[in-house]
Amino acid sequence: GRSSARETAARVAAGAVAQAVLGALVPDLAITGYMVQMGALHLDRARTDLSAIDDNPFFLPDATAVQAWSDYLDGIRKDQNSVGAAIEVLVQGCPPGLGAPVYAKLDTDLAAAMMSINAVKGVEIGEGMGSAALTGVANADEIRMGPDGPEFLSNHAGGILGGISTGQDIVVRFSIKPTSSITTPRRSITTRGDEIEVITKGRHDPCVGIRAVPVAEAMAACVILDHLLMDRAQTGGVRGRIGADQAG
Repeated sequence: GRSSARETAARVAAGAVAQAVLGALVPDLAITGYMVQMGALHLDRARTDLSAIDDNPFFLPDATAVQAWSDYLDGIRKDQNSVGAAIEVLVQGCPPGLGAPVYAKLDTDLAAAMMSINAVKGVEIGEGMGSAALTGVANADEIRMGPDGPEFLSNHAGGILGGISTGQDIVVRFSIKPTSSITTPRRSITTRGDEIEVITKGRHDPCVGIRAVPVAEAMAACVILDHLLMDRAQTGGVRGRIGADQAG
């Protein structure tokens, strides 16, 4: 059906094309998706190792936690239940200046792309919802001049300020709801309004969020490429540099 995740196969194919084009235009750009939460389990940020992502079925950047995550999911499956997840997408090497302040914000388009994926219920950029607990002093990303130009001292904004990329890592996170198709009886009603219990039989994923990782990478690639091409059309790829010598 239209709500089936099978629909995302076309997105992944489009993302592969976008990745190839991005690789030619911006060789240093890398888009990496991974799991940061599955139900009650959270990624230990201190153990994050992006090289471990492709070595386990959870796209988990922590090889030491894979067995615990596997055991946890087996327990969910045996309980005839399902569990939600959170995925993070990291865009490294994105050029600064992509996006526009109002109607073509880069973070708006990234959020819309992630929200369009099946079962996604929330999206955040950078510090996201956590910024509600911060003060202005704690949240501000200060800038200094480095040897190669301006440098940020932190990245609470997640690589996007005012809808425009800053050149820092872009960090997008989103939540996936638990699979609704479970074998545990659930109360519902018929088209006539009669109360019934529904048991969904068949083969269903106890955590559909795992399958969302490559889809998210593909959607991010499509959005970044769109903005890169729009930027090239508007600027011709020519940009000024803060601190550069100016001819008198």
